[in-house]
Parts: sequence; structure tokens; C-alpha cells
Amino acid sequence: MTAREVSTTYWALRKALEDSKDGPGAANFYYGEMEMRRLAAARWSGEPALLAAYWLTSGYGLQV
Repeated sequence: MTAREVSTTYWALRKALEDSKDGPGAANFYYGEMEMRRLAAARWSGEPALLAAYWLTSGYGLQV
């Protein structure tokens, strides 16, 4: 599987957990989804830098 496919799978799992009101479980898949998006992003686009900054500043919004 490619990183983009894993990201899509994590998104679907996260969505299912959010729908069942399992916030902590969904947060784990959100973190994995964002990591896979970062790995899959085209190097020439700004997305890798943006996702890296998001991770560095707030842990993808999951850390205080």
C-alpha cells in the first residue's frame, strides 16, 4: 500500500470512530492519517512543509 492509500484507510477508520463517539480512538487514527499525508505529499508542493509546521507547533492539533 502507498502512504496515500494508508491515509485514506486511516481517514475511514477515524470517521467510523468519530461517528461512534470514540474520540480517543479517532485521535490515534487522525495522527496516523496526517503522518501518511505528510509522507505522500509531493515534494514540490507546499503541503509537506505545511504539515511539518502543523506537527511541530501542535502535534497535528492533538497536543497542548
